[in-house]
Amino acid sequence: MQLGFILVLIISIIVAIFAIQNGALVVVDLFFFQLKTPLAVVMMVCLIIGAIIVLALGAFRQVKKVSESKELKNKIKVFENEKIQYENSTKMMDTEIQTLKNNNNALSLKVLELQEKNNLQADKISNLSEKLKNNESVIEKVVVEGAGSELNDEKSKANS
Repeated sequence: MQLGFILVLIISIIVAIFAIQNGALVVVDLFFFQLKTPLAVVMMVCLIIGAIIVLALGAFRQVKKVSESKELKNKIKVFENEKIQYENSTKMMDTEIQTLKNNNNALSLKVLELQEKNNLQADKISNLSEKLKNNESVIEKVVVEGAGSELNDEKSKANS
C-alpha cells in the first residue's frame, strides 16, 4: 500500500516538473479547428487519450479472457461428468467381469463333477459288459452241455 502511494507521488512530481518546463504555447490544427494551448496540456491530453485507448483494449481483452475462462470451466465440468460416467461404467464392467469369473469357476467345477460321473459310468458299463460276456459264456456252456446231455438221452432211449 505504501509502495503504491510513493510511486504515485513520484509520478506526480515528474508530471509537475514536465508541465512547468513545457509551458510554451503551441498551435494544434485538427481538421477545421485551430487551438492555441500550452505544450504540456497537449501532451497530457494525448497521454490521457492513449491511456483510455489502452484501458479499452485491455478491458476488451479481459472480457474475452473471462469468456474463454467460462467456456473452459464448462468444458471441464462436461469432462468431469464424462469421467464420472466412465468410472461408473468401469466399475459396472469390473463387477460384471467378477460375476462372470465366478460363474465360470462354478461351471468348471460342475464340468469336473460331470466328468467324474461320466468316468464312473464308463467303469460301470465296462464292468457290466464283462459280466454280460461272462454270463453269455456260461449260458453258451450250459446250452452246449444241455444239448450234449439231450443227445445222450436220445441215444440212450434209442439204444433201449
